Amino acid sequence: MKHAALMLACCLVSGLALGQVTGIHAEVVADHDTTGISELAGMKTYHLYAQMTNVTDELSAVFGDISAPLTIGSTGEFYQTALGADFGWAINAAILPFFPEILYDSWFTIGATDNSMPSLASSIGLDGGLASFNAGGDFVVDDAIGGSVFTLLGDDNAVAGADLRVLIAQLTTAGELYGSINVQMFVEGFQNQSMQVLAMPIQLPQGCGDVEACNYDPAFGAEDTADCTYPDACADCNGECIDANANGLCDCDEFTGCTNPLADNYDAGASSDDGSCIIGGCMYITAANFNPQATYDDLSCVFAGCTNATALNFDPTALLEDGSCLYLGCMDEVGLNFDPLANVSGACEYSEVCMSDLDGDGYVDVFDLLLMFEAYGYDCE
Repeated sequence: MKHAALMLACCLVSGLALGQVTGIHAEVVADHDTTGISELAGMKTYHLYAQMTNVTDELSAVFGDISAPLTIGSTGEFYQTALGADFGWAINAAILPFFPEILYDSWFTIGATDNSMPSLASSIGLDGGLASFNAGGDFVVDDAIGGSVFTLLGDDNAVAGADLRVLIAQLTTAGELYGSINVQMFVEGFQNQSMQVLAMPIQLPQGCGDVEACNYDPAFGAEDTADCTYPDACADCNGECIDANANGLCDCDEFTGCTNPLADNYDAGASSDDGSCIIGGCMYITAANFNPQATYDDLSCVFAGCTNATALNFDPTALLEDGSCLYLGCMDEVGLNFDPLANVSGACEYSEVCMSDLDGDGYVDVFDLLLMFEAYGYDCE
């Protein structure tokens, strides 16, 4: 126990500071709705990283005690498999191809993911926290003695490297991660430039699982929509302006109004019609000047009909002659009252018949007598 206290004290001697470790970031490495492992359905596997500043920065320890508790938890249980291990460097790489569920076991580490990666890491004072963690519960180190996952100076797995981060845990759960994490690191790998950063929260991955969103990422579930972005009324996901009416103008740059120059409210500045035009005109479909675009009747209707007062069908309301007038009269040209305008047959008057007026000239004269002589002696049959 004295050795444990001494080692932890070595980890705590540096003054508290911020700057070289910028945060603890969670990254989804497997969504088990797609891995086909039935016992992991609904879960996600996360890698937890300490984000550094320089490529040569080195992580020394992840620790906690009564004054600076270390907590790594989830709103759901952590997945644990009997073939797994408490620490990444203890995972047996040889059996991974035969037991794929081990790939998603929950464990802690400093850089190493299995025993194929030479590691100088170890742990101390974590028995209580691991007991809860291995039962699926939260990992908490908050006692007076404290505990730590630590490594020795020169461990290649503890160096930030090009991606400026060091893996500190793999966690598989259906819940949402939370925590408060303390670390010690060596600035640019110099042991005499140690720095401690306390109570850093777990920063959950930012992503969008909505297939309708511009930034859809299949690594996230449909419920992950807080960081989704969508096309707006002005531009699509590619930033191209929307031109719904295909008139060559971006919809958000258009000024809508009435574009019909015949309308009472015509707006010469409008670039697209908004259906607000007010048009006066004749709204009677039987009128000669019926206007199908009219929105109100302006009493301008012109009705066609017979405009001749002497016609049988004279229409006093008609303003336009349509040639439909009907005239009653004698339509027989031999009638004494023959009317050349008549188109409705009426009574005709004829002269009385004179039997002796053989040539029909209205007189009985010598010419009638001559005609009689011509016909005298013929057999009427």
